[in-house]
Formats: sequence, structure tokens, C-alpha cells
Amino acid sequence: MVSDRRKFLLWSAVATLAIIVVGAAGLFVLRSQEPELPVYGSLPNLALVDQDGYSFSLAETRGKVVVLSLIYTHCPDICPLITGKVQAIQARLKAAGLGEAVVFLTVTFDPERDTPPVLRRYAQSFQVDLSNWRFLTGPPDAIEGLTDLLGFYTERTYVTDRPAAAGSAEVRAETPYFITHSDRFFVIDRKGQIRASLPGSRTDIDQAVRIIRRLVAET
Repeated sequence: MVSDRRKFLLWSAVATLAIIVVGAAGLFVLRSQEPELPVYGSLPNLALVDQDGYSFSLAETRGKVVVLSLIYTHCPDICPLITGKVQAIQARLKAAGLGEAVVFLTVTFDPERDTPPVLRRYAQSFQVDLSNWRFLTGPPDAIEGLTDLLGFYTERTYVTDRPAAAGSAEVRAETPYFITHSDRFFVIDRKGQIRASLPGSRTDIDQAVRIIRRLVAET
């Protein structure tokens, strides 16, 4: 009876070990079958200006993963939602100890109105953590080149018979307008390569964090 019991325990241990090994192998196969993130192009070395008026080149982000969003501060709907999504991603990554590996950039596609002080007020209104997040503006032709590269659509709609968007004093009364635009933001790897285009205000936070973690882990 003792011998049979020992045999039973031995076979149970072997069976348990086999299940663990097979499970681990299966997990490895699933991970190895996960498709590579494509490369959509490279981020240009644009010279821009941040919310504090300091010069900032996109080349400064090399060596870090970048979460790049595009907004305009007079946006009445999508842009605040995009900013909120990016904030949630920033908080998740910071809690995971990845704050030093990722930088967040928000570029305005309305540089005529979105001066550095306007961008700073926008960031403050959302209580943005600026420790690794910069809001950027720059020459209209440079920003247009960036939106073209990213395939990010923008189109102005002028409204001449009512006050400026959001009642902003920054907009001259004779040229108020709204901007119709894409609802997306982008993830760039350490080499400056564009690796993911996410659905902006509809982005799944868990999916975004997984993508960013993968790029942080890439060598």
C-alpha cells in the first residue's frame, strides 16, 4: 500500500509538471505568433516650441518611446477626449515604473491660435502631468508636413456669422473657425519609427499600454 501511494504521488507530480511545461510552451507559442508591429515611416526632426516657449526638436526623443497626439485647443469635442485617453495611458505607465522610458508629445495643428501660453493653459485645465509630456507648436508649414506624413486629416470650417470657437479672445473676430480632423494618435519607437496608429478617443487603454510595453522592451 505504501509503495502504491508513493507511485501515485510520483505520477501526480510528473503529470502536474507536464501540464506546467505544456502550458508554458503554449504561452511561448502564442507570444511568438504575435505579429510584429509594422513600420509606417519615421518621425521627422522638426524644430518646434513647447508650452513654456522653449525650443524642442523631435530628434530629442530618440532612445525613448513616444506617444504623439495632435489636437487644437478650441476643439469642442474629440480633442479633450484624446487628451483624456493619453492621460490615462500616462498614469498606467507611470504606475508600472515606465515613466522614464516614454515621452508624451501633443502637437497643435492650429499654430496660429495655439501659442505657447495657450497650450500651457490647456494643459493646466486638464491638470496634465508635465514631467514627461510636452505641448508643442511651430511654423504652420512644418506642422502641415507632419500631419501629411502621418496621414492626419484636417480641414478648417470658417464661421463668419457668430463668435469664435469657445469664445476665445485668441481668435480674431473676422476669422473664427473650427477644424474637422482625424481621431487618432500615434506610438513611435526608440529609433523614431512610427509603429502604431491608435483610434484616438476610442482607444482601448489596455491595448495601448501593451503596444507601448512591447516597444519599450524592443532592443
